[in-house]
Amino acid sequence: MEISVANETDTPLDCRAALAHWYSDELGRIAPGDRLTLTLWHDSKTGVLNLMNATDDRMPVEAIWCASDTARARLDLPMTAGKATASLHFSCKSGDASGLSCVTASD
Repeated sequence: MEISVANETDTPLDCRAALAHWYSDELGRIAPGDRLTLTLWHDSKTGVLNLMNATDDRMPVEAIWCASDTARARLDLPMTAGKATASLHFSCKSGDASGLSCVTASD
């Protein structure tokens, strides 16, 4: 499954994945107006999304979030068994009550 995150704010965003066993991994920094794209592998039997590490070990993803210096938003990932969508696109914007919002967008 391809995940893309567009930064529609005026500040850089850092995105990280929360992985099993209290570990997190840096996914990338997104400049204003740019997009981060990554691939997760979906286990159709369990619904688990996996990030592969440098040695091709599956690292179960519990959450993905992006943050500015002042706000943080969690991406709503579909972690369900069965066939998964091929791609998800998120748009991160500032200005709502939480300070940052990353919602599913259509391209």
